Amino acid sequence: MIIDEFIMLVGYKRAQCKKVLVINRKGGAGKSTFAIAMASFYAHQKVKTEIIDLDPQGTSHFWGSKTEGVRTTRFLPSSNVPFSLALRLEADTKITVIDSPSNFSRFEMEKYISMVDKIIFPVQPSPIDVHSMLGFIKDLINSPAFKHNNVELAFVITRCKENNQGTEFVHKVLQHMKYPLLGTMSEHQAYQEMFSEKNCFLARYPELDKPLWKNMKEWLNVDMTQTTNVEDEAQKKVADTTSTTYSSILKKHY
Repeated sequence: MIIDEFIMLVGYKRAQCKKVLVINRKGGAGKSTFAIAMASFYAHQKVKTEIIDLDPQGTSHFWGSKTEGVRTTRFLPSSNVPFSLALRLEADTKITVIDSPSNFSRFEMEKYISMVDKIIFPVQPSPIDVHSMLGFIKDLINSPAFKHNNVELAFVITRCKENNQGTEFVHKVLQHMKYPLLGTMSEHQAYQEMFSEKNCFLARYPELDKPLWKNMKEWLNVDMTQTTNVEDEAQKKVADTTSTTYSSILKKHY
């Protein structure tokens, strides 16, 4: 018996999944690496995951399109079609990760913020990156979309090396803000291997940056229920029907 898999798509705004924006106006902050790692984290646990790549470089889209368990879409902000009209998500998606570009305008920032429930801001542990972050964060939290939609914001320190004094400096700066720091993401080779080998860093390094991923999981509070495979469900129904039929025959004849 051949069963065709049926996929239901819904409009972006109607989708009930958690929508998370990974954003930083400064290039080289580890934004795409973190977005890919986050999607990988959930996909590894069989949670239906999608990536929407807004970055013209298409790094997240390239990874997602080659990785099992992740659906990916590429959308350029320069498109004349509104984001909410152009995109469709699978109805049973649990989390959608949106990888933003760098060097965007304030108008574009408003559009990005209006699309999501939560924002994760990756920042490198250097004085230059922190200085760049402060001005942008002020614009972000004062934006009408951020206030109107009650969007939640958290930080992640990326590309951390051992005994990096810059990490302590970032911690001190973030202590003056009311937004949580989820943790630090090390500059481990596993994150590069994850991209080149199209796998999950957890497969080989299950303890890697464990406090970060634990805190992220709790803060995002994504529905971790595994999506039922359509083909398996259909086969189960066939088996149940067959079993009922046999029971009816037995009752009839015996």
